[in-house]
Amino acid sequence: MTTAIAETYLRSTHASERAAAAEYLANAVLTAKTPREDRSAAISALTLLAEDPSPIVRAAISAALAGSNRAPLHIVLHLAKDQPSVAAPILLRSPLLTEYDLVELVATLNTRGQAVIARRAGLAAGVTATLCAFGAREAVVELARSDDAEILPSAFRQMVERFGRDAELREILIRHARLPVDCRHRLLAGVGDVLSQSPFVKAMIGPERAARVARDACARSTIALVEGARPAEMCELVGRLREAGHLTTAFVLRCMALGKMEFFVHLIAHLSSVPQDRVRTILVSGRDLAITALFDKAHLAASIHRPLVGAIHVWRAVARGDRIAGVREASQAMIDAMGDQNASQAGQIISLLRQVQADAMRSAATESVRIAA
Repeated sequence: MTTAIAETYLRSTHASERAAAAEYLANAVLTAKTPREDRSAAISALTLLAEDPSPIVRAAISAALAGSNRAPLHIVLHLAKDQPSVAAPILLRSPLLTEYDLVELVATLNTRGQAVIARRAGLAAGVTATLCAFGAREAVVELARSDDAEILPSAFRQMVERFGRDAELREILIRHARLPVDCRHRLLAGVGDVLSQSPFVKAMIGPERAARVARDACARSTIALVEGARPAEMCELVGRLREAGHLTTAFVLRCMALGKMEFFVHLIAHLSSVPQDRVRTILVSGRDLAITALFDKAHLAASIHRPLVGAIHVWRAVARGDRIAGVREASQAMIDAMGDQNASQAGQIISLLRQVQADAMRSAATESVRIAA
Protein backbone atom coordinates (compact mmCIF):
# COMPACT_ATOMS: atom_id res chain seq x y z
CA MET A 1 0.00 0.00 0.00
CA THR A 2 2.70 2.46 1.05
CA THR A 3 4.92 1.60 -1.92
CA ALA A 4 2.05 1.98 -4.38
CA ILE A 5 1.09 5.39 -3.01
CA ALA A 6 4.69 6.52 -3.11
CA GLU A 7 5.13 5.51 -6.72
CA THR A 8 1.88 7.19 -7.75
CA TYR A 9 2.54 10.52 -6.08
CA LEU A 10 6.20 10.74 -6.98
CA ARG A 11 5.06 10.99 -10.63
CA SER A 12 2.44 13.68 -9.91
CA THR A 13 2.93 17.12 -11.48
CA HIS A 14 0.99 18.86 -8.67
CA ALA A 15 3.01 20.02 -5.69
CA SER A 16 -0.03 19.74 -3.41
CA GLU A 17 -0.39 16.03 -4.27
CA ARG A 18 3.30 15.40 -3.69
CA ALA A 19 3.01 17.23 -0.37
CA ALA A 20 0.10 15.01 0.65
CA ALA A 21 2.16 11.96 -0.28
CA ALA A 22 5.08 13.30 1.69
CA GLU A 23 2.95 13.74 4.81
CA TYR A 24 1.46 10.25 4.39
CA LEU A 25 4.87 8.66 3.93
CA ALA A 26 6.36 10.54 6.88
CA ASN A 27 3.60 9.32 9.16
CA ALA A 28 4.15 5.80 7.90
CA VAL A 29 7.85 6.06 8.75
CA LEU A 30 7.09 7.30 12.26
CA THR A 31 4.41 4.70 13.01
CA ALA A 32 5.81 1.72 14.89
CA LYS A 33 3.23 -0.64 13.36
CA THR A 34 4.41 -0.01 9.79
CA PRO A 35 5.98 -3.20 8.38
CA ARG A 36 9.73 -3.05 7.86
CA GLU A 37 9.54 -3.35 4.07
CA ASP A 38 6.93 -0.59 3.81
CA ARG A 39 8.97 1.64 6.14
CA SER A 40 12.10 1.16 4.03
CA ALA A 41 10.14 2.02 0.88
CA ALA A 42 8.67 5.07 2.57
CA ILE A 43 12.12 6.28 3.65
CA SER A 44 13.41 5.87 0.09
CA ALA A 45 10.48 7.87 -1.26
CA LEU A 46 10.91 10.58 1.40
CA THR A 47 14.58 10.85 0.54
CA LEU A 48 13.61 11.70 -3.03
CA LEU A 49 10.81 14.04 -1.95
CA ALA A 50 13.25 15.90 0.34
CA GLU A 51 14.93 17.04 -2.89
CA ASP A 52 11.62 18.13 -4.45
CA PRO A 53 11.84 21.53 -6.19
CA SER A 54 8.68 22.73 -4.42
CA PRO A 55 9.19 24.07 -0.87
CA ILE A 56 5.58 23.04 -0.14
CA VAL A 57 6.58 19.38 -0.42
CA ARG A 58 9.76 19.75 1.61
CA ALA A 59 7.93 21.76 4.28
CA ALA A 60 5.33 18.99 4.61
CA ILE A 61 8.10 16.48 5.35
CA SER A 62 9.79 18.85 7.80
CA ALA A 63 6.60 19.50 9.74
CA ALA A 64 5.77 15.79 9.96
CA LEU A 65 9.24 14.65 11.08
CA ALA A 66 10.21 17.56 13.34
CA GLY A 67 9.14 16.24 16.72
CA SER A 68 10.05 12.55 16.42
CA ASN A 69 13.02 10.46 17.51
CA ARG A 70 12.09 7.92 14.81
CA ALA A 71 12.63 10.32 11.92
CA PRO A 72 15.37 9.32 9.43
CA LEU A 73 18.44 11.25 10.53
CA HIS A 74 19.78 11.87 7.02
CA ILE A 75 16.52 13.54 5.98
CA VAL A 76 16.41 15.64 9.15
CA LEU A 77 19.97 16.89 8.64
CA HIS A 78 19.27 17.63 4.98
CA LEU A 79 16.09 19.63 5.69
CA ALA A 80 17.74 21.49 8.57
CA LYS A 81 19.90 23.25 5.96
CA ASP A 82 16.98 24.09 3.68
CA GLN A 83 15.43 27.54 3.34
CA PRO A 84 13.99 28.91 6.63
CA SER A 85 10.33 28.21 5.80
CA VAL A 86 11.21 24.53 5.31
CA ALA A 87 13.87 24.11 7.98
CA ALA A 88 12.11 25.97 10.82
CA PRO A 89 10.18 23.01 12.35
CA ILE A 90 13.30 20.84 12.31
CA LEU A 91 15.54 23.55 13.75
CA LEU A 92 13.03 24.40 16.43
CA ARG A 93 11.93 20.96 17.60
CA SER A 94 13.86 17.99 16.28
CA PRO A 95 15.30 15.91 19.15
CA LEU A 96 17.76 14.33 16.70
CA LEU A 97 19.84 17.49 16.35
CA THR A 98 22.75 17.25 18.77
CA GLU A 99 24.64 20.16 20.33
CA TYR A 100 27.37 19.61 17.74
CA ASP A 101 24.82 19.67 14.91
CA LEU A 102 23.33 22.92 16.18
CA VAL A 103 26.75 24.57 16.54
CA GLU A 104 27.55 23.63 12.93
CA LEU A 105 24.18 24.96 11.77
CA VAL A 106 24.65 28.29 13.56
CA ALA A 107 27.94 28.69 11.70
CA THR A 108 26.40 28.00 8.29
CA LEU A 109 22.80 29.25 8.34
CA ASN A 110 21.58 32.75 7.56
CA THR A 111 20.03 35.18 10.04
CA ARG A 112 16.54 33.64 9.95
CA GLY A 113 17.87 30.13 10.52
CA GLN A 114 20.01 31.28 13.44
CA ALA A 115 17.02 33.08 14.96
CA VAL A 116 14.95 29.87 14.82
CA ILE A 117 17.70 27.93 16.59
CA ALA A 118 17.88 30.66 19.25
CA ARG A 119 14.19 30.05 20.02
CA ARG A 120 14.78 26.35 20.56
CA ALA A 121 13.98 25.12 24.09
CA GLY A 122 16.79 24.18 26.45
CA LEU A 123 19.76 25.19 24.33
CA ALA A 124 23.09 23.89 25.63
CA ALA A 125 25.99 26.15 26.55
CA GLY A 126 27.99 25.32 23.42
CA VAL A 127 25.17 26.46 21.15
CA THR A 128 24.46 29.65 23.07
CA ALA A 129 28.16 30.51 23.14
CA THR A 130 28.33 30.12 19.36
CA LEU A 131 25.24 32.26 18.89
CA CYS A 132 26.64 34.99 21.14
CA ALA A 133 30.00 34.96 19.37
CA PHE A 134 28.90 34.58 15.74
CA GLY A 135 25.13 34.88 15.55
CA ALA A 136 23.35 37.76 13.85
CA ARG A 137 21.76 40.47 15.96
CA GLU A 138 18.25 39.03 15.48
CA ALA A 139 19.41 35.62 16.72
CA VAL A 140 21.08 37.12 19.79
CA VAL A 141 17.91 39.07 20.62
CA GLU A 142 15.88 35.85 20.41
CA LEU A 143 18.37 34.06 22.63
CA ALA A 144 18.21 36.85 25.21
CA ARG A 145 14.45 36.30 25.47
CA SER A 146 14.94 32.63 26.41
CA ASP A 147 14.17 31.56 29.96
CA ASP A 148 15.77 28.11 29.82
CA ALA A 149 18.81 28.43 27.54
CA GLU A 150 22.13 27.67 29.24
CA ILE A 151 24.01 30.94 28.83
CA LEU A 152 27.36 31.15 30.60
CA PRO A 153 28.63 34.49 32.00
CA SER A 154 31.28 34.60 29.27
CA ALA A 155 28.56 34.28 26.61
CA PHE A 156 26.57 37.11 28.19
CA ARG A 157 29.71 39.25 28.08
CA GLN A 158 30.19 38.41 24.40
CA MET A 159 26.58 39.36 23.77
CA VAL A 160 27.02 42.73 25.50
CA GLU A 161 30.37 43.35 23.79
CA ARG A 162 28.86 42.87 20.33
CA PHE A 163 25.39 44.36 20.68
CA GLY A 164 25.31 46.30 23.96
CA ARG A 165 24.40 49.50 22.14
CA ASP A 166 21.28 47.97 20.60
CA ALA A 167 18.31 49.44 22.47
CA GLU A 168 16.04 46.40 22.10
CA LEU A 169 18.65 43.93 23.29
CA ARG A 170 19.74 46.22 26.12
CA GLU A 171 16.17 46.45 27.43
CA ILE A 172 15.75 42.65 27.35
CA LEU A 173 19.10 41.96 29.02
CA ILE A 174 18.64 44.46 31.84
CA ARG A 175 15.54 42.49 32.87
CA HIS A 176 17.32 39.12 32.54
CA ALA A 177 17.63 37.49 35.97
CA ARG A 178 20.88 35.66 35.12
CA LEU A 179 22.79 38.55 33.58
CA PRO A 180 26.18 38.94 35.34
CA VAL A 181 26.41 42.07 37.42
CA ASP A 182 29.36 43.48 35.47
CA CYS A 183 27.35 43.16 32.23
CA ARG A 184 24.40 44.86 33.89
CA HIS A 185 26.63 47.76 34.90
CA ARG A 186 28.00 48.08 31.38
CA LEU A 187 24.49 48.29 29.95
CA LEU A 188 23.35 50.82 32.54
CA ALA A 189 26.43 52.93 31.87
CA GLY A 190 25.58 52.79 28.18
CA VAL A 191 22.10 54.13 28.93
CA GLY A 192 23.68 56.99 30.85
CA ASP A 193 25.96 57.80 27.93
CA VAL A 194 23.01 57.84 25.55
CA LEU A 195 21.08 60.22 27.81
CA SER A 196 24.01 62.55 28.39
CA GLN A 197 24.65 62.79 24.64
CA SER A 198 21.00 63.26 23.69
CA PRO A 199 20.50 66.59 21.85
CA PHE A 200 17.05 66.90 23.48
CA VAL A 201 18.42 66.43 27.02
CA LYS A 202 21.31 68.81 26.34
CA ALA A 203 18.90 71.43 25.05
CA MET A 204 16.65 71.03 28.10
CA ILE A 205 19.22 71.17 30.91
CA GLY A 206 22.55 71.97 29.26
CA PRO A 207 25.46 69.63 28.41
CA GLU A 208 27.28 69.96 31.77
CA ARG A 209 24.21 69.26 33.86
CA ALA A 210 23.21 66.43 31.53
CA ALA A 211 26.61 64.79 32.06
CA ARG A 212 26.36 65.28 35.83
CA VAL A 213 22.84 63.83 35.98
CA ALA A 214 23.97 60.83 33.94
CA ARG A 215 26.95 60.26 36.25
CA ASP A 216 24.78 60.47 39.36
CA ALA A 217 22.20 58.10 37.88
CA CYS A 218 24.94 55.65 36.94
CA ALA A 219 26.41 55.81 40.45
CA ARG A 220 23.02 55.11 42.04
CA SER A 221 22.39 52.26 39.63
CA THR A 222 25.80 50.78 40.40
CA ILE A 223 25.09 50.90 44.13
CA ALA A 224 21.85 49.04 43.47
CA LEU A 225 23.86 46.41 41.57
CA VAL A 226 26.24 46.08 44.50
CA GLU A 227 23.30 45.29 46.78
CA GLY A 228 22.23 42.36 44.62
CA ALA A 229 25.68 41.06 43.69
CA ARG A 230 26.91 37.70 44.91
CA PRO A 231 30.45 37.57 46.39
CA ALA A 232 31.74 35.82 43.26
CA GLU A 233 30.36 38.63 41.11
CA MET A 234 31.84 41.47 43.16
CA CYS A 235 35.35 40.94 41.82
CA GLU A 236 34.01 41.07 38.26
CA LEU A 237 32.09 44.25 39.06
CA VAL A 238 35.12 45.95 40.63
CA GLY A 239 37.18 45.06 37.56
CA ARG A 240 34.50 46.39 35.26
CA LEU A 241 34.20 49.64 37.25
CA ARG A 242 37.95 50.16 37.17
CA GLU A 243 38.12 49.46 33.44
CA ALA A 244 35.30 51.94 32.78
CA GLY A 245 36.86 54.64 35.00
CA HIS A 246 33.92 54.57 37.43
CA LEU A 247 35.91 53.88 40.61
CA THR A 248 35.84 57.57 41.42
CA THR A 249 36.33 59.24 44.78
CA ALA A 250 32.63 60.05 44.84
CA PHE A 251 31.69 56.42 44.23
CA VAL A 252 33.99 55.15 47.00
CA LEU A 253 32.53 57.66 49.47
CA ARG A 254 28.98 56.74 48.46
CA CYS A 255 29.68 53.03 48.98
CA MET A 256 31.00 53.60 52.48
CA ALA A 257 28.21 56.00 53.46
CA LEU A 258 25.68 53.39 52.39
CA GLY A 259 27.41 50.67 54.38
CA LYS A 260 28.42 48.42 51.48
CA MET A 261 31.21 46.93 53.55
CA GLU A 262 31.59 43.59 51.78
CA PHE A 263 31.86 45.30 48.40
CA PHE A 264 34.30 47.76 49.96
CA VAL A 265 36.45 44.78 51.01
CA HIS A 266 36.55 43.53 47.41
CA LEU A 267 37.25 47.04 46.13
CA ILE A 268 40.19 47.69 48.48
CA ALA A 269 41.60 44.19 47.93
CA HIS A 270 41.50 44.76 44.17
CA LEU A 271 43.12 48.21 44.34
CA SER A 272 45.76 47.31 46.94
CA SER A 273 46.55 43.70 45.90
CA VAL A 274 46.13 42.74 49.56
CA PRO A 275 44.25 39.44 50.16
CA GLN A 276 40.56 39.88 50.93
CA ASP A 277 40.77 38.15 54.31
CA ARG A 278 43.52 40.54 55.41
CA VAL A 279 41.55 43.56 54.17
CA ARG A 280 38.43 42.33 55.96
CA THR A 281 40.34 41.87 59.23
CA ILE A 282 41.79 45.38 59.09
CA LEU A 283 38.44 46.98 58.32
CA VAL A 284 36.66 45.02 61.04
CA SER A 285 39.15 45.36 63.88
CA GLY A 286 42.28 47.20 62.73
CA ARG A 287 43.56 50.46 64.20
CA ASP A 288 43.11 53.70 62.34
CA LEU A 289 46.78 53.77 61.30
CA ALA A 290 46.46 50.29 59.75
CA ILE A 291 43.31 51.36 57.92
CA THR A 292 44.88 54.50 56.47
CA ALA A 293 47.99 52.54 55.50
CA LEU A 294 45.70 50.15 53.61
CA PHE A 295 44.03 53.11 51.90
CA ASP A 296 47.46 54.43 50.90
CA LYS A 297 48.32 51.06 49.39
CA ALA A 298 45.02 51.16 47.46
CA HIS A 299 45.95 54.66 46.19
CA LEU A 300 42.83 56.30 47.61
CA ALA A 301 43.04 60.09 47.79
CA ALA A 302 44.33 61.27 51.19
CA SER A 303 41.42 63.74 51.39
CA ILE A 304 38.92 60.93 51.88
CA HIS A 305 40.84 58.86 54.45
CA ARG A 306 39.28 60.58 57.46
CA PRO A 307 35.66 60.37 56.33
CA LEU A 308 36.10 56.73 55.37
CA VAL A 309 37.54 55.90 58.79
CA GLY A 310 34.68 57.81 60.42
CA ALA A 311 32.12 55.70 58.58
CA ILE A 312 33.98 52.48 59.41
CA HIS A 313 33.66 53.25 63.13
CA VAL A 314 29.93 53.79 62.75
CA TRP A 315 29.37 50.52 60.89
CA ARG A 316 31.58 48.65 63.37
CA ALA A 317 29.42 49.89 66.23
CA VAL A 318 26.28 48.86 64.36
CA ALA A 319 27.71 45.38 63.72
CA ARG A 320 28.56 44.98 67.43
CA GLY A 321 25.07 46.09 68.41
CA ASP A 322 26.43 49.11 70.31
CA ARG A 323 24.30 51.62 68.40
CA ILE A 324 21.50 51.94 65.90
CA ALA A 325 22.56 53.92 62.86
CA GLY A 326 21.95 54.17 59.17
CA VAL A 327 23.06 56.09 56.12
CA ARG A 328 22.23 59.47 57.61
CA GLU A 329 24.34 58.83 60.74
CA ALA A 330 27.22 57.33 58.77
CA SER A 331 27.36 60.18 56.29
CA GLN A 332 27.17 62.72 59.14
CA ALA A 333 30.11 60.99 60.83
CA MET A 334 31.99 61.29 57.55
CA ILE A 335 31.22 65.02 57.36
CA ASP A 336 32.31 65.53 60.98
CA ALA A 337 35.55 63.64 60.29
CA MET A 338 36.55 66.15 57.62
CA GLY A 339 37.81 68.49 60.32
CA ASP A 340 40.09 71.25 59.07
CA GLN A 341 40.94 69.82 55.66
CA ASN A 342 41.38 72.03 52.59
CA ALA A 343 38.19 74.04 52.16
CA SER A 344 37.70 73.34 48.44
CA GLN A 345 38.21 69.60 48.84
CA ALA A 346 36.04 69.48 51.95
CA GLY A 347 33.29 71.42 50.21
CA GLN A 348 33.04 68.92 47.37
CA ILE A 349 33.05 65.93 49.71
CA ILE A 350 30.53 67.45 52.11
CA SER A 351 28.25 68.35 49.19
CA LEU A 352 28.32 64.73 47.99
CA LEU A 353 27.67 63.34 51.48
CA ARG A 354 24.74 65.69 52.00
CA GLN A 355 23.32 64.48 48.70
CA VAL A 356 23.68 60.90 49.94
CA GLN A 357 21.85 61.89 53.14
CA ALA A 358 19.05 63.50 51.15
CA ASP A 359 18.70 60.44 48.92
CA ALA A 360 18.48 58.20 51.99
CA MET A 361 15.82 60.39 53.58
CA ARG A 362 13.75 60.43 50.38
CA SER A 363 14.01 56.65 50.10
CA ALA A 364 12.94 56.23 53.74
CA ALA A 365 9.98 58.56 53.26
CA THR A 366 8.91 56.75 50.09
CA GLU A 367 9.14 53.37 51.86
CA SER A 368 7.08 54.68 54.80
CA VAL A 369 4.34 55.86 52.46
CA ARG A 370 4.39 52.54 50.60
CA ILE A 371 4.06 50.55 53.85
CA ALA A 372 1.28 52.81 55.12
CA ALA A 373 -0.63 52.38 51.86
